[in-house]
Amino acid sequence: MEVKQNNLIKSLKIQPLIVVIRLEDKFFNISNKRENLLLKIEKLSNYGLKNIEIGWNPNPEWVDLILQIKKKFKSINIGVASITSLQSLNSIRSLDLNYSMSPFFNKEIHLKAIKYNQLVIPGISNIENFKEAINLGYKIIKIYPVSKLGINFINELKDLKKKDIFFIGSGGIQSKNIKKLLKSGYDALVIGKALQNQTPDKDLEIWLKTNN
Repeated sequence: MEVKQNNLIKSLKIQPLIVVIRLEDKFFNISNKRENLLLKIEKLSNYGLKNIEIGWNPNPEWVDLILQIKKKFKSINIGVASITSLQSLNSIRSLDLNYSMSPFFNKEIHLKAIKYNQLVIPGISNIENFKEAINLGYKIIKIYPVSKLGINFINELKDLKKKDIFFIGSGGIQSKNIKKLLKSGYDALVIGKALQNQTPDKDLEIWLKTNN
């Protein structure tokens, strides 16, 4: 896990942004959904985006989808969002992912992830879970949701930390706030629902142009 954490930090220092894509309802029941998803990822890649997370899905076809995406987009650092159960954790073990994330801290999940050498970055919303995550060896922490926790919480965590921690902000972030949040102490950000149809808006286009 140590190597994976260091590699992700290195990647996010180059471009401190992850776009998360969640699969639409009945994604695997409609034939053109997969093709549309691949086109979205291609467009994001053409804009210069380097890190993309795909939401976890219990459908048996999901693993093959992620393998297809990894094979097709080798220049993109592909991760998985919403690892919240043993089922989701077990399903990613064969994918050789660089990273995945959970929206909250679940000690059982994280202990098993570490055992399997899977980087499942914990979502943190309180001091207690932050301390537990650090004790497990996490150097990367996701603060979630940023829209509610804001700047005060990250400042509180920075006052507490005893070693370098890489903070990823997630939850309710809009592209117009990327610059401000990065200046306020977040090392990287995750953006998702704010992007209509996973297409960069004007603010994100400008940010990507100046950060590529």
